[in-house]
Amino acid sequence: SVEEIISAAKYYFEKTKRRVIFEYTLIEGQNDTKKDAENLAKVLRGFSNHLNLIRLNPVKERSFRATKNDKAQEYLSIYESGKTWCEQNLFNGEYFIHKVDIKDKSVVEKFDMVEQYWNDEQNEIKYQIAEGCDIDQLCGQWHAHIAGLGRVFDQTQIKSALNSIYKYNHLDSVRELANPWRAFAVNDESATLMFSYPEGKYKPYIPITYCEESMHGFEYQFAGLLFAEGLYEKGLSVVKGVRDRYDGEKRNPWNEMECGSNYARSMASFALLPILSGFFFDLPNKTIGFNPKQNGNFRTFFSIGTAWGNFIKTEKTLTVKVLFGKLDLCSYVLPDNTTAKQVFIDGKEIPFTQKGNTISFEQCDITNNLIIEYK
Repeated sequence: SVEEIISAAKYYFEKTKRRVIFEYTLIEGQNDTKKDAENLAKVLRGFSNHLNLIRLNPVKERSFRATKNDKAQEYLSIYESGKTWCEQNLFNGEYFIHKVDIKDKSVVEKFDMVEQYWNDEQNEIKYQIAEGCDIDQLCGQWHAHIAGLGRVFDQTQIKSALNSIYKYNHLDSVRELANPWRAFAVNDESATLMFSYPEGKYKPYIPITYCEESMHGFEYQFAGLLFAEGLYEKGLSVVKGVRDRYDGEKRNPWNEMECGSNYARSMASFALLPILSGFFFDLPNKTIGFNPKQNGNFRTFFSIGTAWGNFIKTEKTLTVKVLFGKLDLCSYVLPDNTTAKQVFIDGKEIPFTQKGNTISFEQCDITNNLIIEYK
């Protein structure tokens, strides 16, 4: 039952202190009303969790149907309400904060976590961010950029938060840093810290664990956000800080140690490729595209479900080269302010139309390359 699942999830959180992720599929007439959303919020209250809302993809073996767009709009309005609240209540003028009264013991009492989280000596909750500047305060925005969903929050607030993280958390040298935790950067190496407490901001007596550490996966996520928002030089310096630490002389370049050997979180570095290349794909509608964040010539690797290869941009051509598999396409999204002159698929020129930044052509399988001459 649902109650047993929630009970098991709460038990898991209590034992591991790790966030639980729920996937909620919207099905027409089953669980897609505003009341369902309110009940869902109540059920998930009281422990750390993350919720993904998914519109049903119908299959012929079942009679379930996807929620209608007007229902999706109801959920979207709930999202807009939460977005507005966060922007108005969690943005301190520079960056987003974790808003909790750490002097209020009842916060941990209602979760029966006093023994684990209450600091009797200082009368405050332990392991909290408080007014600190968190490197992954915009983690959701990072996911949204990768998924092509646009901006979750106000662009001005996003850029302010990113610039604040760079200002307060990024260090050109960690030599003067007092880090009582694990050392993933030493001496004159550059790093971006998990948390910082700018002058005048309250730091708890027992702050959030690992706050002065630098963890590579979070650094790559932060760099990706900087690239996505046009802060290219800052993003590059964050990535360079990590890779200079793993140069093959000081550390193994193929094993960015974090919470363990070959730790998976550094795979967040892969997201730099679709972000920097502006990679867009919509396989059900047989569409891909690239809009590089960097001016001039550009080259990158791409990978989707049916193929992988290279994208190459020169002064006159855009080339998608398939190195494995095939691409089943009927349209391509060009970089901003680009007009196609000729289109070639596997060496043969084909007719096409262009509307806005999208060119359309007869559906075909591409096994070698797609070349677009542009102006």
